[in-house]
Amino acid sequence: MSRDGETMTTIIQADQTEIDIRDGSWRLYPTVPEVLSRIPVFKATRGSGVIEYEAEFGEAHGLPGTVLSVDFVQAVVLGYDSKTHRWLLGFHLARRAEDKPRWLELVSWPPGANTVHAAAAQQAARELAEYVGCPLKIFGAKKLAQTPAPGQARSGATGPLGPHTREDIDPQRVKLFAQSVTLPLQYPGIWLGAGRSDITLRVARDQKTGKRGEEAPAFVQCTIDLERRMIRLQPPTGLLTGFFGSRRGRELRTNQVRNVELRHTITREHTAKPEGRNLATEITHLHYTWGVYLTLADESLLLMQTSHNTSSDLLRKRASVGDKFAVDSKAGIEYLRQHQEDQAAYEQAETIARAVGIIIANALGVHLVKTQVDDATLS
Repeated sequence: MSRDGETMTTIIQADQTEIDIRDGSWRLYPTVPEVLSRIPVFKATRGSGVIEYEAEFGEAHGLPGTVLSVDFVQAVVLGYDSKTHRWLLGFHLARRAEDKPRWLELVSWPPGANTVHAAAAQQAARELAEYVGCPLKIFGAKKLAQTPAPGQARSGATGPLGPHTREDIDPQRVKLFAQSVTLPLQYPGIWLGAGRSDITLRVARDQKTGKRGEEAPAFVQCTIDLERRMIRLQPPTGLLTGFFGSRRGRELRTNQVRNVELRHTITREHTAKPEGRNLATEITHLHYTWGVYLTLADESLLLMQTSHNTSSDLLRKRASVGDKFAVDSKAGIEYLRQHQEDQAAYEQAETIARAVGIIIANALGVHLVKTQVDDATLS
């Protein structure tokens, strides 16, 4: 999934139905033998403000006509029915938030153990909640299976360990991009500047990153000496480091660097907020990181990284265009303010990492390799 909520084409098989997620739409197709046409019986398109369906589908599910406003959708609901041993996906519908909602089932999966179709069901539910722009509620499952986090580079490995997308930018284009970057670059905890014959990157130590178990730069300064064609990497200094000598600086020849990698990683953490007996609302916390790496023959060295965090609450509100988020309403104005701040912070974190990658790749005369690892593709 991208920042704007778009996804690559995703096909999810359910019981006599197929869920097709692509081009900003979540579509439902019947797969029974007697249905030969490839026309969706149900469709939710991001930002449309409505859900669309075939007349027969609407009649069978007690829905009016062929279109329903998303304002009637109080929640997307996913759960495991212990009686039928099926995963079920549908809506809670109500005219007003204070009304008791009615259950509308959209999709079910074949009978099986709780874990058999859990990953497919939760992926379909999370996508639908984002496209419709409403909360995701869970019943019958105390804890959903977590999506594995994408692999990080280890010593002795280069590049992302999991599935990823990749774009190579040749040195000529890197040089062109570098002309539009003004030095010095400054960002909280990061400084990049140029001397007469060197490029220097300084980063502050992030104590929180190490405690979270995430990858963090091992060096606080990287100096590229253009005359000597050497790279000097300086570790953090301090009383314990100096006494035990646990971290040492490194020197590399510039020709040891195969390329500079700009890695964009998207990870998700799903938490459930209990709401009464056997029901919870799921909140997805999205963590974006951009890291700049030196790619050597047998390892990747992380030089710096930026990050941005947001949650599904803000992203799902963006999908709705109903009256409750109209620009002239109090809620709408507050949402736009939050969205603008969130977007600005995201773009700033992305822009500074990209600029650092471009400047360093240009100084070394190597390719800039842009990679993206999204844990939504790792299932």
